[in-house]
Amino acid sequence: MSCSWHCAAQGRRYSVATLLSFRYGTGRLGQGVSACTWTRPLSNNNFVIGGHGNRNCGSSANSSGVGEIVARSQLLTPAEKNTFWQNGFVVLPSFLNMSVVDELRHVFPRLFAGQFSTGIYPDEWHWREGISLPSASREICNAWKADHSVRRVILSELIGRLIADLMNWSDGTRIAQDDVLWKPAGGTAVGFHQDSRYISEQFVPYENNSVTLWMALDDADSENGCVEYACGSHRWARHDSRKADSVAQEGFHASSDAYDTPVHRAAEKAGVDRAQVRIAGTAVPAGGAILHHQDVWHGSQRNKSAARLRRALVGHYIRSDARFRESPHPTYIYGRYKLADSTALHDSFFPLTFRPRL
Repeated sequence: MSCSWHCAAQGRRYSVATLLSFRYGTGRLGQGVSACTWTRPLSNNNFVIGGHGNRNCGSSANSSGVGEIVARSQLLTPAEKNTFWQNGFVVLPSFLNMSVVDELRHVFPRLFAGQFSTGIYPDEWHWREGISLPSASREICNAWKADHSVRRVILSELIGRLIADLMNWSDGTRIAQDDVLWKPAGGTAVGFHQDSRYISEQFVPYENNSVTLWMALDDADSENGCVEYACGSHRWARHDSRKADSVAQEGFHASSDAYDTPVHRAAEKAGVDRAQVRIAGTAVPAGGAILHHQDVWHGSQRNKSAARLRRALVGHYIRSDARFRESPHPTYIYGRYKLADSTALHDSFFPLTFRPRL
């Protein structure tokens, strides 16, 4: 299977995480790092270039580099914002300082071994050392509660500010949940899904109430199972009812040959011509990131490499003035933190990461 790539060289600007260096020590981002995206029609396995000036999504946000963060204000550029709102995602090839990446790489094995620096267990812990298969994909939910290093990144005020600016959240940003993801060689595929099914639908108002930040700790590409997106699918018509268990019904952890079945079904229900749908694979270097919309369909193939890891730290952020839905009762991770006779989100469970100063 052939693959065509579109790459954009990194510019000489500093990322949000560089400004976190007061916690992790100073350092300069490497020069010449690139981020690439490939796209393919939904109906076949032939890849097409997502370059400048064409109609395929996944092209760079501007000619000087994909995903640069404005050094002075630490915000996304207008071009990057446009890419996000048009395609449902934007690639930021230089986001985390490499000293942060190295620290998190050391933290991940300790987390899955049950070594929690805060003394508090995370909400979910999938994969146990000495019990689970080495080739099984691993996940921990809400590690910000369990580990100081994860907490410093996930609850960063600078990241919260960047997201609030992107989403036009005038009241600021909260963390809804994080995910520690570890896909080893041979790790399984993740079926196409929308984050809104298990996050946004728990809260009101619904529209544009959450966004996901996917931060790479290893180079991610088509070989080791990078994230793939159905371009513009966040703008597809919604015809199904909002059921909190719909992700489980679609088969979140799908077999490799059926991981994209849900997006086929979604396109059909939305009345989208399959020939017009594009699936974009996002190749992201270690330290890079992806921001994606709550309603964009995305998934990933299995890790087909012989020995490469694909680890990522993911933050799911929500607007600070969101409230629990009243009916039906919130489910899964979120319902356990609803206070009796109140729809308010408690700061202890959904910490504010950024609030504008009046």
